[in-house]
Amino acid sequence: MKNIRHFGAALAAVAVLWGATSAGAQAAEPKKVTFLTNYVFNGRHAPFFVGVEKGFYKEAGLDVAIAPATGSGFVITAVDSGKADFGMADFGSVTQGVAKGAKVKAFSVYTDITTNGLASLSPVPTPADVIGKKLAAGQTDSVRVILPIIFDAHKLDPAKIEWQAADPSVYFSLLLSGQVDMFTATSDGDVPALVKAADQQGKKVSFASFAAWGYDVFGFVLLGSRDAVEKNPAEAAGFAAATKKAVEYSIAHPDEAAAIMVKYNPTMSLDTVKAQLAGALQAMQTPYVAKNGYGVATDERLKHSIDLVKTALKLTADVTPAQVFVQLGK
Repeated sequence: MKNIRHFGAALAAVAVLWGATSAGAQAAEPKKVTFLTNYVFNGRHAPFFVGVEKGFYKEAGLDVAIAPATGSGFVITAVDSGKADFGMADFGSVTQGVAKGAKVKAFSVYTDITTNGLASLSPVPTPADVIGKKLAAGQTDSVRVILPIIFDAHKLDPAKIEWQAADPSVYFSLLLSGQVDMFTATSDGDVPALVKAADQQGKKVSFASFAAWGYDVFGFVLLGSRDAVEKNPAEAAGFAAATKKAVEYSIAHPDEAAAIMVKYNPTMSLDTVKAQLAGALQAMQTPYVAKNGYGVATDERLKHSIDLVKTALKLTADVTPAQVFVQLGK
């Protein structure tokens, strides 16, 4: 039987905490924690706001403040330096960070597969079609880790990627004005809004999915500082359990989840949030998740994912599954 990195006993401990009825437990104030999303807010992040709105995090003893970031690299640095308690980041970026000495550790899988890809105004059918094109990506964007992995798997030279450093806030204008040929995008974040903007100019958007190009590494994971997760696993397990509850609620009530997101972020378009959330929920409901459970990672897939990242990025550090992903409850 596969050794599955699951919540097990830790979640049971959380259940006991949630059900505690002692006067001390009733009087205790939830602990204030900061959680960083990987990017500016979009529909992918709706479940976290559901967790706040429905009180799932407070039931776990946590008062969660959600803040946006500018990429997985930024999140890893912030969590490692103690500027945030928890965050979400691309698995490849986490592996790279750990290999380079970042003291962080993942403790739950948020999206089983990546929703990352490349948005353009003309089709990009294969990785080879990226060569010779200007690609906009933030300096800390996870695509700077993912795309070299894909190039390596397709026996292409990552040095031929023509990166154009840019802030995510100007991606749309750079593409629609012809200053770049493509930008790093997500099917559950950027594409729905980009389609609306492009339609106004009579332009058609194309999206090349990294998953379709064979990238089967885990998508986004939840992480904390290594010391905090190892010294206080119940807190990480509580955050993970509350997030799982929020994800399950979002799957059952997607329209309400989107409405909650807009309630907390009133400048967002409800229709766009619905489309973004739908894409994220697809990445959370895969055959792997159906078999192994939401949020878990098998040793086999962890090792496969880590090996892909190490090979593509020529990492020499000996990175093990236990260094990247904590086995809560064992």
